[in-house]
Amino acid sequence: MIKKINFSVAAALIVATPMINVDAATNVNQLVINAQNASTLLKWAISVEGFADFKTRPYEEYNNTKKYIEAAEKAAASLSSSKRLSVQAALVDAKVQVKRAQAYIDAITSSEKINALTAEVKKAIASENLEDIEAIYHRATAEYRKQAKLLDRVYGQSTRDGIRNSVKPAFERLMQTIEYDVTVHMHLKKAEQLLKEKKYIEVDLELMKAKQYLKDFKDNFSFYSKLLSSYEDKLNTIPLLPLFATPENKNTITLKLSKAIDKEIAFLEPGQFIISREIIQQAKLSQDRKSITLSTTDLEADTDYTLSWKGNAVSFTTPQVADKSGIALTDVEEQYLETTDTRVYMAKFTNSDGTPYNGRVKVSLAQLNGDATTAIITSINGRVDVGSQELSHYSDQNGHVVFTVKSSENATTNVQPTIQKLDGNQTSKKAAITYFYHLQSNAGEYNMELEKEPVHKTADYIVVDGLKYKWDANDLFFIHGQLVTIEEFKAALSKGDLLTVGYSVNKEGISTWNVISNVTRYLPVTITNPIKSGFTFDGSYYEISGTAEPGNKVKVYRNGALVGTVPVNKEGKWTTGAVSLLQNVENTFVAYQYAPGQDGIDGAGSVDHATTIIKEGAFAATSITYHDEGAKGISITDTLDFHFLNSSFNHSFKKKMSGTLTINDGFGRAVEVLVDYVDNDTVKVVDFLSRDEGFDFNATVFVITSTSGVVNQDQLEFNVKASNLEGTLLRASSK
Repeated sequence: MIKKINFSVAAALIVATPMINVDAATNVNQLVINAQNASTLLKWAISVEGFADFKTRPYEEYNNTKKYIEAAEKAAASLSSSKRLSVQAALVDAKVQVKRAQAYIDAITSSEKINALTAEVKKAIASENLEDIEAIYHRATAEYRKQAKLLDRVYGQSTRDGIRNSVKPAFERLMQTIEYDVTVHMHLKKAEQLLKEKKYIEVDLELMKAKQYLKDFKDNFSFYSKLLSSYEDKLNTIPLLPLFATPENKNTITLKLSKAIDKEIAFLEPGQFIISREIIQQAKLSQDRKSITLSTTDLEADTDYTLSWKGNAVSFTTPQVADKSGIALTDVEEQYLETTDTRVYMAKFTNSDGTPYNGRVKVSLAQLNGDATTAIITSINGRVDVGSQELSHYSDQNGHVVFTVKSSENATTNVQPTIQKLDGNQTSKKAAITYFYHLQSNAGEYNMELEKEPVHKTADYIVVDGLKYKWDANDLFFIHGQLVTIEEFKAALSKGDLLTVGYSVNKEGISTWNVISNVTRYLPVTITNPIKSGFTFDGSYYEISGTAEPGNKVKVYRNGALVGTVPVNKEGKWTTGAVSLLQNVENTFVAYQYAPGQDGIDGAGSVDHATTIIKEGAFAATSITYHDEGAKGISITDTLDFHFLNSSFNHSFKKKMSGTLTINDGFGRAVEVLVDYVDNDTVKVVDFLSRDEGFDFNATVFVITSTSGVVNQDQLEFNVKASNLEGTLLRASSK
């Protein structure tokens, strides 16, 4: 229990202590006593045990004490050193009380400022203007931190608590009522600014933070409804865009969106997504609906791709895969040579530890399309060869193999060597392509149509019917009989032109080149999505797109029915958007290109056309035959033969495929097995991944309930539900 001072005694002390004239004071001891008495009054004035009310500043007691201390010190200045020290010692407590009183007076001033801040915050809250509330919140908290330090300097726990409790709790409780409102308002303001700057990734981050606060601290808000409405307004303002794409593995891409997809959308058609040079077979929406996982055909390592969706595109690069072949090629550029030329190839071979590989290697020659070539190997590591198209040899002590290739019989051809290590792994690589053209060796007059083969204008030659014709600065050039410069001639030259050429085989001779039909050919119409014709797909629609001559139009038919007429943009691209697919049949799309002002039905009057086929239907089976190789029920090495639905679609398992089957024994117990590719329609059990207790390995009925990673040649996932199996594996004896 706190003992209160007797206020009558305190009053008597005040009366008994007269106001002094400092200049008249001569008795040092009396001045010290007066200072001590005044400091005692000051002590009670700033103490909760005395008469401190946390509002009244004890200026009179404070000033009297300071004056008596100053008078005593002044009077003691003429005394001896020892007596001056004695006076100073006697005044220590009085000085302590003066210091404490100063902190008390400062604390009262601070408490008044905190009360004023509290009133300002209340006024802002009453206005319900979140901008004003945020502004006063920041200013008030900054000022409060400074003033609260002064409150904490008050001496005495009970007095300190008393003055703090008179202002701090009210202010802090008030600020707590709006701290979450201010935090969310700040995130929403930042999101609004970022929206203007179209920085959608940063917008998403700010809105995510705001949403998390609104979700986790709903009961701590004073303006929850207003902030929630503001959040939803910002969210609705964001366009639904792809932000970035991340490759997860060679068959999976994750697409991050600018905001969550509407809940009304339960399924995403893979046909609306486009990845350059690939097929997308599946699109899965994440649980938060803000990202999409795409299943694709095999992506190349260390390759740049473009992913398009709803007219917007993002780019991504697949990660590098370490080259474990142990074969490094020094020249990877294709070359255009004459049949009398020789191409030198060089490769370096290493072992897995990086040391030079000195074993046997094999070089095989074939054309780019795999057909036979007339090119031959003429030497390898200095050994002259009579003309093999496949040759084995040892690499040198540094792991190098150098071989030369030329065309035999002076015939036009192309060649792409395959280089293989003949070690345990037998890794291989394809080298660069070389085109060999036979140089025209007969002078004469020639009529040429530049139709079949490319025009090498920058290299100063053309190829017609496999023969190479070269020009140089000595020659004469004409367009419709009018003499032109070599630069004008080359600029006019294009595929489809007709020429008459007076050809001289000698470089010193003068050849004449006359363009008699200067054809400006339209760029051909192509279908680039889907990237491949005849692929299998299980979906309701697909976005058909391609390239053609800018400014032309393209009419697209599906199985003879017009599905769209679209313009070709200035970049030479066109798209139909989403086109519905006929289910469980082949969808044949034909794109006809029309020049401006031209039109027709079923391709009549078109410049050219392109065709692609989508085989729509599930990758499923009509039956599966289970071969119990060990005659002991499901076990490793057992095989399963699939009899595929839609046999005309030519389904086959993807080579080197590895996936899982979940198999039920007919009594609700399941086992998950790992299966590997055997051939086009057969897989083999290679491992057990999980098993329910009591699973009957030798049951009479097995049911496949789900699969994962079991895909066909186009990366289309096996569909258990679409299979006409009634869930049962047909059991056969060992093969």
